[in-house]
Amino acid sequence: MPKYKLSRSSYRHAQVKSNQQIVQLEHTGLLNISNTTNGFIDETSIDKNVLQLDDFDYSFLSSYVEKENTDANFVTSCDKNPKTPIWNDLSNGNELNFRTIHNKSLPLDLDPSKLADWAIENSITHAAINSLLSLLKPFHSNLPTDARTLLSTPRKLKLDIIEPGHYYHFGLNIAVTKLIQKYGKNLECIKICINIDGLPLSKSSSNQLYPILCNLYENPQVVETVGLYQGFDKPKNANLLLERFIGEAVSLTLNGFHCNGYIIPFKIVAFICDAPAKAFILFTKGHTGYNSCSKCHIEGTFINNRVCFPEVDNLRLRTDTDFREKVDDGHHVGTSLVETIPNFDMVNDIVLDPMHLIHLGVMRKLLILWIEGKPGSKLPSLKVKMISDHLLSLKHNIPIEFNRKPRSLSDIKRFKATEFRQILFYTGPLILKSVLSFDMYLNFLSLHAATTILSNSTLICELGDYADSLFKYFITTFGVLYGKDQISHNIHNLIHISKDAKQFGILEQFSAYPFENYLQRFKTLIRKGDKPLPQIIKRIMEQHSSQHTSTQLFEKFPVPKNPHFDGPLLNFEYLEQYKQINFNNFILKLSEADSCCCLHDKTVVLIKNFVKTAENLFIIGQKFEQIEDYYTEPCKSSILDIFLVSRIGALCSWNVNQIAFKCVKFPFGNKFVVFPLLHSATTK
Repeated sequence: MPKYKLSRSSYRHAQVKSNQQIVQLEHTGLLNISNTTNGFIDETSIDKNVLQLDDFDYSFLSSYVEKENTDANFVTSCDKNPKTPIWNDLSNGNELNFRTIHNKSLPLDLDPSKLADWAIENSITHAAINSLLSLLKPFHSNLPTDARTLLSTPRKLKLDIIEPGHYYHFGLNIAVTKLIQKYGKNLECIKICINIDGLPLSKSSSNQLYPILCNLYENPQVVETVGLYQGFDKPKNANLLLERFIGEAVSLTLNGFHCNGYIIPFKIVAFICDAPAKAFILFTKGHTGYNSCSKCHIEGTFINNRVCFPEVDNLRLRTDTDFREKVDDGHHVGTSLVETIPNFDMVNDIVLDPMHLIHLGVMRKLLILWIEGKPGSKLPSLKVKMISDHLLSLKHNIPIEFNRKPRSLSDIKRFKATEFRQILFYTGPLILKSVLSFDMYLNFLSLHAATTILSNSTLICELGDYADSLFKYFITTFGVLYGKDQISHNIHNLIHISKDAKQFGILEQFSAYPFENYLQRFKTLIRKGDKPLPQIIKRIMEQHSSQHTSTQLFEKFPVPKNPHFDGPLLNFEYLEQYKQINFNNFILKLSEADSCCCLHDKTVVLIKNFVKTAENLFIIGQKFEQIEDYYTEPCKSSILDIFLVSRIGALCSWNVNQIAFKCVKFPFGNKFVVFPLLHSATTK
């Protein structure tokens, strides 16, 4: 019985298969062989590396041998007789190049669309893709040779000239189609919000973008591009920028959106813009003008070289008819194409953006006044340092939903909107309590309480009018504490934002945060400084051609994640343990910062474990036995679901369906202050 010498890994593979007749080796088997060293073990190797192969059928391998091969030893045998089983060469002492067999004769189909999705998802450059394709093409004939073919990159672009730059229109119809695909639910009416804002492309030049963006009112986190302007200054005429978009908007509003043979009613429910962009597209006075308020007929007062708006009572509200007829000549500087959109209210449907108005406007102004203001409002440097130190000490208590951790007030000029929001809703009531005077702290709390009410859909219905009163109290006392000249356009518009909340829902529902996050993506699409607009357009078109859709958009919540076996456990049987549960708009984990929640009965729980039985998900944790108000003015904090908690109890279990919301928990002496998480979770 002849013996054939094989490498160790080949021996192990054949030993498993030796008792059966193999008709065809799987590719994985040859891959294992290809990873062995070339050549064979010498005759001094131990006997267990010798395999008896007399009964083994090798004839099938002859079909994998090509007539031409660059391996000299291999070509000599195969060229003489292509049908000769290559295993016969082994008996003649020839080496077998298994790597050549695998690479040349065992092609594996590679789906080009999956490769394209990978390249788009990871922002792979065309040069890198071309290099990869040149390596893969010899073994995967179905792949293209060029990245532009793989990614369906458009070769030519038609740009519209809009002085002093260029504009490209993707199309409102296409954008809405993408939004509906990502939403994954049936809609009785398609409600769209529009955002227009400027984005500087670099700090060293005036090159800038002016995108027209849209999102679904029901799913504001997903944003699509309608059109894109690029130039070294903003467009000279806003109507030229809006012309093609408005044309589509009018057609869709009148005729509906055609989807899968159905006609779905279509409506643009709101424009969400900051004050300069709003004035630009509506042809109205800017925020420094005397008649700049878009909601009422108030006329500003000039005090200390600035226009201010100190009145809070008896304000005559603007109406859609007033706007279209230009009743207030001092408010208008032209006529906007936005007025041609059917069933669109030029006053009520142009919302006040909470991000720019409250967070970047009012909250930032308060901090600047405390740090750099006039005597009487400016805090001593020691107190400013106390605020900064307290902020930094809370870093480890900030949940996963926050994109940024607290930092020192010395960096305030670099603060982002989310950092001002964090101070207003969460850290501010804690860190300012021992620093500000009673009147200044109460003034801040009135702003905090009013915005908290407008960030909770239940509280808007119950306490919406009270939020109105709190805003008026804030503006009045703000003028007393900091001067009437400080009551700017943003401070004044707090009077009107509660009306927008009653119409559109919680502040998060009509804020510019989703658009602002999307804007930053444009910069990542630019790979060289020259011709940024065509680069961005091509990258977006490549994304449109991709078949990849995130499964997270259609995931059913709650979803347990990260299994473990560490406990603690109660009297559960046949259970699984997890370190995390993802809900629709927040994430609970076993970490210190993410393990606190409030139940529907107002029980505050510190979670110690997540367990799953055959039918249900449960949390195991300890509830706080003592719950009290953290503050009592201007209202009891418990009304806003803000509590001072202490005295941790014994371990208990609750069904996850009993969880009402996630809490942000901060230490306060030997107790804790807990705040409801008000903004949506960041996808992780």
